[in-house]
Amino acid sequence: MSLAGKVALVTGAAQGLGKAFSEALLKRGAKVCVTDVKISQGEATVADFQRQYGSDKAMFIKCDVASADEFERTFKVLLDNFGHLDIVVNNAGILKEHDPIRTISVNLGGVMTGTNLAIKALSKEHGGRGGLIINIASVAGLTAQAYFGPAYTGTKFGVVGFTRCWAFNPHIEKMGLRFAVLCPSFTKTDILNSMDALYIDDAHKLVAQLGINPVSTVVDGFMELVDNEQCNGAVVTVTSKEGIVYHKQPLAPSKM
Repeated sequence: MSLAGKVALVTGAAQGLGKAFSEALLKRGAKVCVTDVKISQGEATVADFQRQYGSDKAMFIKCDVASADEFERTFKVLLDNFGHLDIVVNNAGILKEHDPIRTISVNLGGVMTGTNLAIKALSKEHGGRGGLIINIASVAGLTAQAYFGPAYTGTKFGVVGFTRCWAFNPHIEKMGLRFAVLCPSFTKTDILNSMDALYIDDAHKLVAQLGINPVSTVVDGFMELVDNEQCNGAVVTVTSKEGIVYHKQPLAPSKM
């Protein structure tokens, strides 16, 4: 898929995987809007992107994805500046078991809000150019192995189910949209360091058992979804033991 002239929005992109996804898109010629609640880090990330790829290639907007108003404003500012939108990556996520409501609001509510706004902006039925929505979940959203993170795990199961339901939509072709889910396992980012101290030892034991992904491998899985124009409904898992596994799910719902 050629990314020249494409515009992408990536949430939670001041650092970690979101930053890496953004840079991968920039390297291929896309323009990227970076959003995050971390203003200083987000601005520094975009300043670095602008130095490397051009001042008109990247912009930063502060956005708490749990706020529908902030998220809607983000889309408006992006469209006012870049004119159109082609790719939305709902990446922002937290690991805060002591605050399950906030965890749900960011990890699942943010993905739902971002997806709904993306559909409105991208759909050909609404005057958009069509495009791709990638929602970032986790292998925790496919198995319940992360017993120390039930709220986090529940949100990631929700992201997988929510995204695949959209992929089943019979109007997808008319809308010009495709949906996909990226499910990495433990990756070398700061999210583990942000988890509750009570569970940190359990988390590190599971990391030792399952291994940890380099960011570059997760980015490769992400770009596979970007490039595969037949990916609607796909789930890509990325683990240190099996690497990138592409699961193209059947899109004909079973009889109920």
